[in-house]
Amino acid sequence: MQVERVIREQRPRVLILPYWEGRHPDPYTASTLGYEACFLAGLAKLDVSVARAPSPASQDADAASLPPHRPFKIIYATLYYDVRPTFVVDITELFETRFQALMAYKSQYSDQEAGKDLFPAQAEIRARIEAMARFYGLLGGVTYAEPFLQKEVGLVEDLTLIPVKSI
Repeated sequence: MQVERVIREQRPRVLILPYWEGRHPDPYTASTLGYEACFLAGLAKLDVSVARAPSPASQDADAASLPPHRPFKIIYATLYYDVRPTFVVDITELFETRFQALMAYKSQYSDQEAGKDLFPAQAEIRARIEAMARFYGLLGGVTYAEPFLQKEVGLVEDLTLIPVKSI
């Protein structure tokens, strides 16, 4: 219900969730939780209130009902699961920034003595991420790309506007 409340408050048009399968339970559990929260956020009869700060005239916090909202599109990040993506997004100009953002999660990505037999060294992580981004970039005709998946079929109005060539 807390995630559902945030969806109603923020009203996103697109929500990116982790792929719904995986080796570790956290991402696929977050995927299920996010999808179910989107469903609940769109229910008009589910009354969700948000507490507001007390006004000067009253010391009580009044609650305002949040209107229902569902994102138009839910897509799934598939980089860490071996599944063919539905589409890729060019990240060539942002690859280094993206890598540095990942490295900010030092508990998972920094060289640590305790997990050295379980987790690859930081230099190896960079090589792996770069190889994957280059592979998906090759599929999309760019240097680096990030893979995503959508559950629904896409509609194309003009085949000549699809940016990736067949041959």
